[in-house]
Amino acid sequence: MEARTEQSVRASASLGRAASESLSDYLDHAVQELSASVARTGLAFVALGSYGRRELCRHSDIDIMLLASREFSDGVHAVLYPLWDTGVKVGHSVRTVEQAVESGRANVETLTSLLDARLVSGDAELFERFIQARRKLVSRERKHMAADLRQRYAALCAAEPWQLGEPDLKNGRGALRSLQSARWIEQADAIADGEDLAPLSPALSKAYDTLLRARNALHALTDRPNDRLLGAYLGEVATILGSDRQRCMREVLEAMRVVDAEAMRVLGPQESSASSFFGFLRGRAKPTDADEDMTELERLRALLRTAEAGGLDPLPRTPWLDRLLPEWDVLRSLPHIAPFHLHPVDVHAWRTVVEARRAIVEDLEQTATPLAASELPDHDELLLCALLHDIGKGHEGDHSTVGAVIAERFAARAGLGAEAQQRLSDVVEHHLVLPTVATRRDIADERVVREVAEMAGDARTLRLLYLVAVADARASGPDVWSAWKAQLMRTLYLRALNYLEAEGDPENALERLTLESVEALAGRIEHGAVEQHLRVLPASYLLSTSPEEIGDHIELIERASGGTAVDHDKVGDLDRLTIVTADRPGILSLVAGTLAVHNVAVLGGSAFTRDDGIAIEVMYVADGLAHGIDERRWARVAEAVPQALAGTFPIDERLAETRSAYASMMQPAPIATTVAVDNVGSDLYSIVEVTAADRLGLLYAITHALHSLSLDIHVAKVDTIGREVVDAFYVRRENGRRVEAPDEIERLRQRVTEAVRALDADFAG
Repeated sequence: MEARTEQSVRASASLGRAASESLSDYLDHAVQELSASVARTGLAFVALGSYGRRELCRHSDIDIMLLASREFSDGVHAVLYPLWDTGVKVGHSVRTVEQAVESGRANVETLTSLLDARLVSGDAELFERFIQARRKLVSRERKHMAADLRQRYAALCAAEPWQLGEPDLKNGRGALRSLQSARWIEQADAIADGEDLAPLSPALSKAYDTLLRARNALHALTDRPNDRLLGAYLGEVATILGSDRQRCMREVLEAMRVVDAEAMRVLGPQESSASSFFGFLRGRAKPTDADEDMTELERLRALLRTAEAGGLDPLPRTPWLDRLLPEWDVLRSLPHIAPFHLHPVDVHAWRTVVEARRAIVEDLEQTATPLAASELPDHDELLLCALLHDIGKGHEGDHSTVGAVIAERFAARAGLGAEAQQRLSDVVEHHLVLPTVATRRDIADERVVREVAEMAGDARTLRLLYLVAVADARASGPDVWSAWKAQLMRTLYLRALNYLEAEGDPENALERLTLESVEALAGRIEHGAVEQHLRVLPASYLLSTSPEEIGDHIELIERASGGTAVDHDKVGDLDRLTIVTADRPGILSLVAGTLAVHNVAVLGGSAFTRDDGIAIEVMYVADGLAHGIDERRWARVAEAVPQALAGTFPIDERLAETRSAYASMMQPAPIATTVAVDNVGSDLYSIVEVTAADRLGLLYAITHALHSLSLDIHVAKVDTIGREVVDAFYVRRENGRRVEAPDEIERLRQRVTEAVRALDADFAG
């Protein structure tokens, strides 16, 4: 094929089907020219698959069949070798008519490629013989082929039940292959009946062109056969197509919904298969078809009670929904701005409803959500909160604030009472408070707990906030939800609930928790030892530590015998590292650096110091490469940590070696480093919040910088979302002062920013 300039590639990429047909025509011309020297009776060059459909994209695989009445090796040499020499990926087969038919009988992929067969050059009579033989083949095999295609699409829907925010334009659900699979069934029927295939409907034709345009642009941009439209590529793809990020992705997502609806219509099972995955989808809409006397709110509630994964469009347009919740239309196919979200906004909202339904009956990650749900008088209210929690997205301003106004309007429109209106609005407005506070603030701080409880106002609203927060996080994806975050959220929720139910009396809670710990450890640890241990620790320790952990800490202190002891265990799937040692400045920095050397990432933790100078450090950690930490590595960690605390482990030298070994995996994301100092959120400490791209050794670099400023770290919270990290540190000077002077704050910002920047300088070097 002729070389083309990048400008022409971009121009063709913007033309969709016309560009694909143009590429196919270029290839036709090349094959015709190359085959001229071997053209003869008994040899035909036939385009198959996407080439046969004239659907080529820049990096599509090219499938050519040499249809021959006998062996013609010179045809391969004359046509295929020159194409291969250009770097074009060409797959080929050399078959007689009989062999072609037999291959189609034996393999569904081959049969579907034969459906798209198109003569490019050579013996037309031979090709016509093939066409007649193909008609008989298709008549015999079309039912088997259709069953196979339906089974494959059902498997795809089961594997991809929710629309993805970064879709595969070729093989994903609702993508080009989905449309072609549906067309193959109709095409087989048309061939068997001797009829022409009906053209695509206007809606499908538009969707088809949209997907081809995006795929052509993506191939042109990346210059490789990449079919997943990642957020990293979206801006440039949109520019190539003369669009913007949001509009470009929205058009792609809407096109995939149109294709998926058609694929489900054609590839869905017969009525006898109603028990299959598709059978469920067919029945999901039944609540909306209920008695005409149902109010619009009753219809929505009935739909939410049966919410499950379904079609790519979770709430198709209906007149009653448009009247009840017209604001939903803004969310349709709306891409999320934040890259950690797996789904478009409307799909995420619907999945949050599904996750809320699961939370009512399943206690996953020990969140105790069924118990919280059992205390609610009305689960319908919870499901409405889940549906509307992101209703403010797509509007100007903070989505929680905007959403609260929309939720209040919806509640009034739906005829809910004043208290229900207020609760719905409050939950939408504050649905991010629990996860944000749990992951970025000291949840052992009485002030933090009090503020959360007072924000909720009452136990019912707090339970709704907790259940929605859990469902929201689970529906967002694995970068947002983990066993560690589940534990933090549950602890904060229970502490706030205790505050509300104890009417704000912390002494009452402390007495009860002390008694519970003594009783729980009876027979394991003498009750006087438990009481003495708790007496020399701050109240925040008792409020945030379970009786079992308290017992482990007492035993570890005895094992340390004045030195350092290290223990590793698991909390569910979460790795926990507990260190007991003599208190000294910089413990967190030394331990964080040692863990980074061993490629162990710190998710977060807490530190407490007894009045007798014994420090208890609890860290929740994970493998930096997400492969898991084996016992050999834990043994090395357990040996290195005491050495580091004793000053005999060369952290900087060993960390440089680790960073060098993993250099290919350590490119930081393009996220700016910001450092904020808050002297309002805590009465005793300055809260230093650092936002940065995740890097190996990041926590060590930050804590080392803080230590170099003679700052004592009381609590460190690490919140990792995708490739972005938000670290929060409660700090104060050794004399007990906070960091409040403007020049001190600026010096802190510069020191931390420079420490993070130095990581990248080391990496570049």
